[in-house]
Amino acid sequence: MADTSYRIVLREDESFSVEIVRVGALPQTAIGFATEAAAQSWIAQDERLRSAADPFGTPAGRRRRGY
Repeated sequence: MADTSYRIVLREDESFSVEIVRVGALPQTAIGFATEAAAQSWIAQDERLRSAADPFGTPAGRRRRGY
């Protein structure tokens, strides 16, 4: 998503973490990835979940009036 940026970081213990910056939110870090590929896979899943969680794009997220 355009309002979210990710950066994979190699840590001192040779594991990987992902720095997450979202517009309007505090920066976060996801830690504990054994490989860079695992961190990249997590990023792809996070992007899919965030795009699927649009509360305004689904009928369940809309309030019906007059019923």
